[in-house]
Amino acid sequence: MRPLYLLRHASPTLQPNAPQSEWTLSERGIAEAEQLAAMARGWGLRAVYTSAESKAKATALIIAEACGLNASVVDGLEELRFDEWIANSNQFSEAVRDILAEPDVAMRGAERASSAAARFAAAVGIIEQGPFPAAAVSHGRVMTAYLAETLRLPDPFGLWRAMPMPAWAVLDLDGPRLAGEFRGLPA
Repeated sequence: MRPLYLLRHASPTLQPNAPQSEWTLSERGIAEAEQLAAMARGWGLRAVYTSAESKAKATALIIAEACGLNASVVDGLEELRFDEWIANSNQFSEAVRDILAEPDVAMRGAERASSAAARFAAAVGIIEQGPFPAAAVSHGRVMTAYLAETLRLPDPFGLWRAMPMPAWAVLDLDGPRLAGEFRGLPA
């Protein structure tokens, strides 16, 4: 088994006037990342990879430091891009649902889910060259697009909707298969 821990970053501070890629962790998010780091110490990680986006990098750095590792940025782990901010949570969920349901169609000013899945798969290909177990800190939409494509998931929107922030799951790259569901922090 080559376990890749897929982690959704901790909670950011919402900054509607800034691109989502520049959002930083909130105070709550820092505490969440520290909780994740405490759990990650028991995973035997040999490498930590991250998206270049601020909230993912901050989460990864906290985890890597706790494990005595460095966090390496890997291109392709970045979030599935939306060109515009959608403040209403119901409208945002509808947009995600539509994008995941039609992965080859560009809609609502967003990147195609199939394109996001392909670049995430290329990033996983880079990660596969390194040691295992490994962790990749990324984002909910892009991980969902990748898993939907790779594992032929029947309900990608259901996976995304059920994925807490932060969350983690183990992807066995030899399958490939998910070894369980995405889990959040203990209550």
